[in-house]
Amino acid sequence: MFLLVYVDDIVITGTDLALIDQLKQHLQKSFHMKDLGPLTYFLGLEIHASSHGIFLSQHKYAMDLVAVAGLQNSPPLDTPMESNLKLRKDEGDLLSDPAAYRTLVGSLIYLTNTRPDISYAVQQVSQFMASPRHLLMAAV
Repeated sequence: MFLLVYVDDIVITGTDLALIDQLKQHLQKSFHMKDLGPLTYFLGLEIHASSHGIFLSQHKYAMDLVAVAGLQNSPPLDTPMESNLKLRKDEGDLLSDPAAYRTLVGSLIYLTNTRPDISYAVQQVSQFMASPRHLLMAAV
């Protein structure tokens, strides 16, 4: 059995359903709890279980990230980064508020859990977290 706790959310999983029920009853004696049933969404991960296995997705997380970046009407691209794009730490003006850059890059890092195809591009832009510039934000 596995028990995953994140702030006020708990995920309990395992192969012994009787033991899981016993643990839930024990926890309900000490804490106010709601059983939300089978896991479908947790920390930005969408979970779909079937007889073929477990499928993880971050579709909603990715769409929310696109909205935060203001790119809802942008056309989709075949590759996450221009081929042969050379990013430089001293090219362009510094961002007046680097928090937006850091937030977007951090969110993209989390998105690589289910989208390993963007890992290289995210790794490239994550090198400039200390002093992000306008040209780097455009790349993000």
